[in-house]
Amino acid sequence: MTLQPGTEAPDFTLTANDGNAVTLSSYRGRRVILAFHPQSFTGG
Repeated sequence: MTLQPGTEAPDFTLTANDGNAVTLSSYRGRRVILAFHPQSFTGG
């Protein structure tokens, strides 16, 4: 899925490092920076 700048991101829920669920919509109205690091902290 490709989004253009300024387009609202679809809502999703991920598991944080501490094991708690984090939902994007809980940050509505605030600036959010998303960074994905596929296979971060894994060997290979």
